[in-house]
Amino acid sequence: MSVTLTLILPRERSFLAAALASYFGEVAPTSNINPDDRAEQFLHRKDVTAFWIKNADARIGFAIVLNLPDDRRELSEIGIFAKHRRQGFGFEAAQILLQEFPGRWRMGLSAHSKQAAAFWGTCLSAIPGIRELREGAPYTEHQIKSYTFDIAGPNND
Repeated sequence: MSVTLTLILPRERSFLAAALASYFGEVAPTSNINPDDRAEQFLHRKDVTAFWIKNADARIGFAIVLNLPDDRRELSEIGIFAKHRRQGFGFEAAQILLQEFPGRWRMGLSAHSKQAAAFWGTCLSAIPGIRELREGAPYTEHQIKSYTFDIAGPNND
């Protein structure tokens, strides 16, 4: 596989908004989230880093990272487009993303995506360098649970 992460540029807002519309329809169908507004927020907040997940040069998904105080991060949103799922791209993207930014992470899992719960339960136990993995209460009413963990750098130090 050849998964890469590239920064989403402000001029790509409409592409991100389209991706978010589908994503929020799946993971938060009862919420009233405006994907255009959310794309605008993600691309202009100083504490957010937005990535395209690509296979070769094709966009196959996205990841939104919230940069928290004290060098901590939250995987706010991550999605692989439906036609690219179940091919290992999500695992590869998660591994690249997490190992690129070692340190303390947290993430909440959507109550509407049983596939995400199964994916992350397996994924986080298989990525090298994950330490102190803990399951916890959800952060929002749209989530079923959360995870917190540390990840070592590329050399697992």
